[in-house]
Amino acid sequence: MNIFLQIPLFVIIFSLFPGIHSKNSISFPLQNNDNFLLGNQVLLNEKFYIIEGKNIGVVTNNSGVLSDKTPFIDALFKKKNVTILKIFSPEHGFRGDDRDVDYIDEQTGIPVVTLFGGKKKPSSADLKDIDIILYDIQDAGARFYTFINTMYYCIESALENNKKIIICDRPVVPGADYVDGFMLDKSVKSFVGLLDIPVAYGMTCGELASYINAEYFQGKCDLEICKMIDYKRSYNYSELNLMWAKPSPSMYFPSTAVMYSGTCFLEGTNFSEGRGSEMPFEFIGAPYCNSTLLIEELNSYHFKGVEFNKISFIPEQIASSSNPPKFIGESCNGVYIKVIDTKTVQPFKIGVALLLSLKKLFPEFKWRKDFFIDKLAGTSNLRKMIDTGKSYQEIIDSYQTELDRFKEKRQKYLLYI
Repeated sequence: MNIFLQIPLFVIIFSLFPGIHSKNSISFPLQNNDNFLLGNQVLLNEKFYIIEGKNIGVVTNNSGVLSDKTPFIDALFKKKNVTILKIFSPEHGFRGDDRDVDYIDEQTGIPVVTLFGGKKKPSSADLKDIDIILYDIQDAGARFYTFINTMYYCIESALENNKKIIICDRPVVPGADYVDGFMLDKSVKSFVGLLDIPVAYGMTCGELASYINAEYFQGKCDLEICKMIDYKRSYNYSELNLMWAKPSPSMYFPSTAVMYSGTCFLEGTNFSEGRGSEMPFEFIGAPYCNSTLLIEELNSYHFKGVEFNKISFIPEQIASSSNPPKFIGESCNGVYIKVIDTKTVQPFKIGVALLLSLKKLFPEFKWRKDFFIDKLAGTSNLRKMIDTGKSYQEIIDSYQTELDRFKEKRQKYLLYI
């Protein structure tokens, strides 16, 4: 009997690519920065007086955890003299199970109010007896990751209802100074593109909240940022003493978030972004893909901080139904985009080069008929420039002036050096 028939596919993959990690891996070893504290830990340990004796509503999901992966909700429960009246959940639900409905949480007995679907922000009735809104969700640093839009609407609701909102700050996973991509064209504004910021905006959620309050609400919201302690923009996520909790069903690892601002564009195409594989947004492919040709084309761009490795995978059904995998049960040839240096990798530019390469190499490659790519890119210009044969450099040059304006504006909202 062939021994490989007795070995699970993922074991074979990991042996071939030792840099790949299991999606069940949740811990990342502490390298330094042992004084680092998340914003939620600072609130619990040093600034609890702000919420003491208050009725609170918590905007969070299963990524709202302390450094040791203790749920923020559980830690709040153990504190005396604070009452959690409601949990507000973003897309994919409070526990990351796509339970985007209102219900009573079985584990805590607290009412959960969904902020996804027809209802995007807490209503006046939701906030009637609440004194303070707490926000604690891990971001992925990309404009189309909808949690930042939920944060925007919570800030708006706090202002409208005269409530205080506290943002428990968390690290930027892709890189705190990685800023790239098209600014938002209002003609394609949607829940995956709400804010006039670039695709990769290089701000913590606290910094972005300050930007939103000032730029959209004239600083009128009673907003407080519970800053992290001993966090610097130069830190890699792996240098922090944290245990990873998936902020959304397919965001398996911190490295997923690094590539997300580039490979998520594949959601607007008939090429798989890797959902249903061991490494979504890092494994990409399709049955019609020739891995060798694609890797040769991508290597011609001479990107730094990344390797392109040949891979094959068979997408499987996943529990999350909101964005089902493409090509379920079919063998996909493709590329493992392996990040080797988070300080030099440029995911958005890799995403542009990837779309250009697929358009050039494979006649089967198509945009989704609804042109969802425009909502992801924040503009129809990317699709149109690719379709009309514009070069990579022409595309990159086309958004630089607006991007430079944002970079200058962004500086005054940065909280960390």
